[in-house]
Amino acid sequence: MSLLQCLSFSFKDTLNILLFSVFLYISHFYYQYFTRVNKLPGPFPLPIIGSVCIPILLLAFQLLLQKQYGDVFEVWLSNKRKIYLCRVEHWDKLLSSSTKTKWLSRMGTNEGLHELGMNQRGILANDNLDSWKFNRYFFNQAMLTPSFNIKAIDATNKIWKEMELYWNTLGNDYQIELSQWMQRFTIDMIIEITTGKRAYTLPVYFNTFTTKKIVDIPSAILDDSEYFIHNIQKYVAAFTTFAIFPYYIRHYVPILKNFTKIGIESRDNINGKIMDIIKNRRKEIEEKNDNDMVFNDMLSLLIVANTEKDNNKGSRPDLRPMTDDEIMGNIRDAFIGGSETTTNAICVLVYYICKHPKVLKKLRQELDAVFGEDHDRPFTSDDISKLKYCEAILYEAGRMHPIAHSTSRVNTEPDELLGYQWPARSEFIMFFDGANKHPLYWKDPEIFNPDRFLDDNIVKRNFILFGKGIRQCPGKKLAMIEMIGIMAMLFRKYDVTLINEELHYKSMLFNSIIEGMFVKLTPRKDVIFN
Repeated sequence: MSLLQCLSFSFKDTLNILLFSVFLYISHFYYQYFTRVNKLPGPFPLPIIGSVCIPILLLAFQLLLQKQYGDVFEVWLSNKRKIYLCRVEHWDKLLSSSTKTKWLSRMGTNEGLHELGMNQRGILANDNLDSWKFNRYFFNQAMLTPSFNIKAIDATNKIWKEMELYWNTLGNDYQIELSQWMQRFTIDMIIEITTGKRAYTLPVYFNTFTTKKIVDIPSAILDDSEYFIHNIQKYVAAFTTFAIFPYYIRHYVPILKNFTKIGIESRDNINGKIMDIIKNRRKEIEEKNDNDMVFNDMLSLLIVANTEKDNNKGSRPDLRPMTDDEIMGNIRDAFIGGSETTTNAICVLVYYICKHPKVLKKLRQELDAVFGEDHDRPFTSDDISKLKYCEAILYEAGRMHPIAHSTSRVNTEPDELLGYQWPARSEFIMFFDGANKHPLYWKDPEIFNPDRFLDDNIVKRNFILFGKGIRQCPGKKLAMIEMIGIMAMLFRKYDVTLINEELHYKSMLFNSIIEGMFVKLTPRKDVIFN
């Protein structure tokens, strides 16, 4: 047989194997689809891409599916079936506060998230429930420490003043891209309060607009900060690819394999950087002989937890100290959960306040009553407790445009839901945006009206901003401190003008990312005190 014949034979064999593999995949996909239990309405799926693939990631498209198929429907993302629930009463079991609930898992076992380093670490997407409970306990202990909240307030005030200095240096005619500045603000914030060390992504961003130095920081430190924020951005952007697509598709299909490569590189870079921080901090702690020293950052609290240096030792003697790998997973999740979502929520807040002058007027009346004529005084925890209308604005902005527009739950055991029996590993999506504007719950749902949230009964029954039950967001208090604090510092001192009339955002699998939001700040003119 000639070489040409051998090559031809080899090519035909390879092609036949490939075609047979495709046939098997398609056959298995449709067998899985047509034999599924509890058939629900929804768009018809195609192999590999599922029902609608990219369009389902668009928030507006999900709302259209709700309108077309009702409050309970199904979609397929790649080869995964997901059932959307759009009414609050459908979520009771999924949001249980019991540790014995069958709906504790957020996304189930996901080999893509396992490869991304999230499915067996930390608390965001950890499917090892024993590991999740262990990590959640120490994460909560650190977040609920009184000194941690004090540090959060101090850091918010301090970093805000720093950012103001940069803005003032750039001049009154400078148009602020709020989405970019807030991302760096929240990154610097979360790193400082979790590790006790400063990041410098704000001055790095400032330096892209001017050669004038405000603070003298070594270039190596600035470069390190920018390197880290870019890796965080890439890691978050890769989440959807890893969560949806099977291994061979995301690793070998053009375009997707590039996203996969970037995701893996950013994973390794982030993990390596955090592990270096942990090892250095552990060394610092071991070298200190004072067992009564106070730890008020999350990293130190996690390192000393259940060790001889733990001032709270004995509260859970059944638990061992955390390993470096476990600490790394928690710190990484804190970086991700405490930056991206808060950034976007602040942008949404500013947008809706600027679009509604009557709301702004009422907001300033409250701010003036609490702060008086001092527009520069740092806010305190006592101030936050008095700003009830600020809190109502925060809730209403979250209702109109929830940053986490949905979240998922997967049952670990067979269970009944919606009158159907579901096998284990069934995935349900709680579609917050669909419920938040459901006419069944809300009067004039498309109208921005913070006053509705002055009625506590409505908030308790029909609105969820930070989750609920055992998986409620542990960073709720921190997020409230940042958002209410920034609202108070910004609008009591500045008139804010939107450059963009519309809110531009990119929809991800479970959240929205605000993009290109520009504003102009001028000193406040209408200072009226009662």
